[in-house]
Amino acid sequence: MPMRVRRAWFTVVAAAALAAGCLKPNPAYDSVETDGATGGSTSTTTTTTTTASTGVVPTSSTATTEAPGTSEVTTSTASTTAVLPDMSSGTTETSTGEPVSCWDLGIDDWAVATLPVTPPGSSPMLSPDAKTLHWRAFLGNEWHVIRSTRDDPLAAFPPGVSSWPSSSYQADRPAFVDGTQELFFDSPGGDIYVLPRDGDMWGVPTVAGGVKAFGNGQESHPNPTADGATLLFQRDDGPPFGQFQLGFNFYQIARDPQIHATFPDNTPLKVTPSDPGFGVLACPALAPDGLRLFFGAFDSEGGGQGDPNDGRAGVWFAERDSLDGGWQTVTRSTSLRVAGFVTCPVAVSADGCQLTLQLFTIGPGPTEMRLARRGG
Repeated sequence: MPMRVRRAWFTVVAAAALAAGCLKPNPAYDSVETDGATGGSTSTTTTTTTTASTGVVPTSSTATTEAPGTSEVTTSTASTTAVLPDMSSGTTETSTGEPVSCWDLGIDDWAVATLPVTPPGSSPMLSPDAKTLHWRAFLGNEWHVIRSTRDDPLAAFPPGVSSWPSSSYQADRPAFVDGTQELFFDSPGGDIYVLPRDGDMWGVPTVAGGVKAFGNGQESHPNPTADGATLLFQRDDGPPFGQFQLGFNFYQIARDPQIHATFPDNTPLKVTPSDPGFGVLACPALAPDGLRLFFGAFDSEGGGQGDPNDGRAGVWFAERDSLDGGWQTVTRSTSLRVAGFVTCPVAVSADGCQLTLQLFTIGPGPTEMRLARRGG
């Protein structure tokens, strides 16, 4: 099923397509039998046409060796303040050469351009230092996790190499945590997996938590913090809105990665932002420190009726003081939305200077990957 993408907002047609297409349930967790926007300047875009809308937000064993040339809350007891290494994506203050954060810049101070990658694919997951990109591509009749690295965070990404052929897992939104050497991803069955790595060898994918976290619906969009201690994700248990038959919520769970290979079987904490300006939200993109969040949302104006691809579905931003705190500000971006598309954030660098985007349409249509930059 190449190039079918799970979408983040459902029309009646999209909901039916999701139910019918490419879903591979996990019997242990889902009790179903399985078969074994431009802002600033924008460059010319290239597109890939999809044949059907199969769901929400752009999406998507034995030990294996990576191909040559690659290197790759509950009411939580984890720390509520993020203490993480410097992972600046390279923007520097000209007089001192010290890293500069872009978090104080405006939500609309972005220059957006096409993100060209080889091989073409979707779900561009950017590393905290903006030097590594993982994405999903269909090669040789199966889905692969592709990896590309660059020395300069302002340079183009070179052609990528398959890091892991995901086989029946059909891995999507691959988020690699360098500190714990783990790859988080979601699968069409509705579960989130963690894949450990030891040197050049991958281990065996395991559902990232227990039934309480990953057994109550379609869980997707894994967003681990840079230390691997907190995981924010999306679940399809939100209220309907207009033509959308169901909505979504965001949840997070916590662990000590030095003790727990997966997340304890605790009930996750709901951390869904709220604002009267949007009616349904999806596709979270959590900053590596866990304190800032980009997400996609459909404007409440119009009541969820009309053309869902008219630009009303775009990027919003929220932030909080601690990992177990509530979102204090919720802001709508006027520039990170594109007429003719749904615009979803995918991943943001630690300094807030680079943000990857996935553009798609609800219903058959093109998809595009873009990179937004700010701060020079």
